[in-house]
Amino acid sequence: MRRVQHVLKTVSAVDSGVEVSITEPEDLITVKDAKIVVESQDEDKIQVRVDLTGDATQRVFDKVLTNLARSAPPIPGFRREKGGKTTKVPRDFLIQILGEERVTKFVVQEIVRSTLTDYTKKEGLNVKDKKVTTTQKAEELRKSFYPGNEFGFSAVLELEKSEVEESETETSSSSSSDEENDEVPVS
Repeated sequence: MRRVQHVLKTVSAVDSGVEVSITEPEDLITVKDAKIVVESQDEDKIQVRVDLTGDATQRVFDKVLTNLARSAPPIPGFRREKGGKTTKVPRDFLIQILGEERVTKFVVQEIVRSTLTDYTKKEGLNVKDKKVTTTQKAEELRKSFYPGNEFGFSAVLELEKSEVEESETETSSSSSSDEENDEVPVS
């Protein structure tokens, strides 16, 4: 008789913060009212605090909901217009179909992505792997977000060494090695 034995392995997954990629500004929803403050700064990391007004959160929520509605499958009872556009579906009904958690998740990701992409571009920062992570967990951010209310989060930006700094360190190390070998040619 053969005995089946199940081996259970513990898998631990820590619910980390929201991680987003910094992208080109063409596909971003612009958030003009974002207040960004640098909380701490090291050589290779910057921690920032981002706060948005209630008006800004409502605008982003509406734009994300519109984008999700465009990409959603056909909704029974609502015909598509020419060009594949969905007709005016009531907002509450659309949120119910798409799922409130899903919509909120997309809105939070878009807020993080657009505000920090804009910030890094304005400040001329090179972010390592083009990724930014919030210090709060994704669930915390989702629960604290309500369209039309103020919203804030903290994020850590890991910076790449700039090419200028790298070339300066290389030239300073090569010039110091030249000084050590001060040989004067004899004629």
